[in-house]
Amino acid sequence: MLAWRAAETPETIAFTFGASSPTFAELWAEISGFASALAGRGIGRGDRVLLALPNGPEFFAVFYGIQRSGGTAVPVFPGSSAERIADLARISGARAVVLEERLEPEVADRVGDLVTAGGAELLTPAAGEEARPADPPGPGPDDLAYIQYTSGSTGDPKGVQLSHANLLINIRQLIAGMEITASDVFVSWLPVFHDMGLVLMTMVPFSLAAELVLLPTSLRNIRNWLEAIQRHRGTFTAAPDFAYRLALRAGGRHDLSSLRVALNAAEPVRASTLERFATTFGLDHVMMPGYGLAEATVGVCMWPPSTEVAVDERGFPSVGPPFPEVELRILGEEGPVGTGEVGEVLVRSPANTRGYLDDPAGTAELFWQDGFLRTGDLGYLDAAGRLTIVGRKKNIIIHSGRNLAPSEIEQAADEAREVRLAAAVGVDRGGDAGEQAYVFAEARAGDSLADEDRRALATGIVQRVHQRLGVRPGRVYLLRPRTIPLTANGKVRHQALKRAYLDGSLREAGVILFPDW
Repeated sequence: MLAWRAAETPETIAFTFGASSPTFAELWAEISGFASALAGRGIGRGDRVLLALPNGPEFFAVFYGIQRSGGTAVPVFPGSSAERIADLARISGARAVVLEERLEPEVADRVGDLVTAGGAELLTPAAGEEARPADPPGPGPDDLAYIQYTSGSTGDPKGVQLSHANLLINIRQLIAGMEITASDVFVSWLPVFHDMGLVLMTMVPFSLAAELVLLPTSLRNIRNWLEAIQRHRGTFTAAPDFAYRLALRAGGRHDLSSLRVALNAAEPVRASTLERFATTFGLDHVMMPGYGLAEATVGVCMWPPSTEVAVDERGFPSVGPPFPEVELRILGEEGPVGTGEVGEVLVRSPANTRGYLDDPAGTAELFWQDGFLRTGDLGYLDAAGRLTIVGRKKNIIIHSGRNLAPSEIEQAADEAREVRLAAAVGVDRGGDAGEQAYVFAEARAGDSLADEDRRALATGIVQRVHQRLGVRPGRVYLLRPRTIPLTANGKVRHQALKRAYLDGSLREAGVILFPDW
């Protein structure tokens, strides 16, 4: 795809990142240079190379350079610890690890020691600048393009294997389902090492030569994202629900009228976010809920642009119909269920992964039958075949025989302005009451919140949850800001939070503001 772009539209700008705006010809030259560097080190077809690089030109040169060499890229969170990078390099069988040159020397040295001890070579993107021209054999359509390690929100990281064919198919599905054209202007801060930021927000515009404005991933100043949309007249952006909630707190001072699609995906979509976004920015039918997962490359379904989103009586927005060539089924306890019945969502698509790397047991558990994979998400299909997600199977809280999705409880807690972020987990202390919903809420004011205000906030959260769901949380804990564990792309790590509470490490860390016993 990129070779064709370099040949057919060589002078077209591939993307803009700060002051850098390389053309497709320049991008291809960088890619070829890094591929040559790998070939010169004997790294080629079938070999795996891990890269821990932030958003920017270097990522693309390295990521696609690995593939140009015939190898398989293993992109990981650039802020990972040295131990995690070394572990993933070992697990993936990486021949080399690529780190940014701007790392602190002690961090780079620590990673280098661990990586080289594991038998891999340590490189930087600059290796491509010193390479002699070479002509690597390149990949075939069924060769692995990259391995996407899952976020670890429900267990140990699993390496999702994605082929070049998987990627090209899903790109085609995304373009058709979202009605994307070459005239769209993409604006993205999403991390390019992860599926939605990589496939949807960079590969799709590359394939169409659509304008792409890429930003750093930091959301410390949410206005940078909004200002970029306004300045570049962006038509297409995407983010998880939490990022849009932050944008709403910045107010409606930015002109986002150029937007055609604001995709809301990667975590539970809230009806209140859809409503407030439309009201705050004066944009009806622009925010579109969507759904996907790494095991299906990324995209599974989304509402067609400019349509009214259906919201059920429980407040769950539908994430729309499946993309072309995607089939959905709902699996109940005794087999597939009918319209309106809740069960595990199954997906069959030519973009589905072949399985997890070196994990036959995990791969066997992933697939149901007839090519359908099990998503681990709970949902139902309406009469028109549109999907509504109601929760994550492993995070469901069973309270007095009733299934509660954490997102329902979290939405009620998050409605309090004093709450920065909330997470709910099920805890069974062995009493007669059984599993109870424990709510952990980050207090926006942190330590400066007075004792009486802490108690009032906790009481208010209990009342909000009860008013919405008719149940009372077993406990409410107020935490310091940035305490709830998140994945690299902003999802709550419910199981990690639950473990930290149960083993006492949350209290030992001194981050619980209320109660103080």
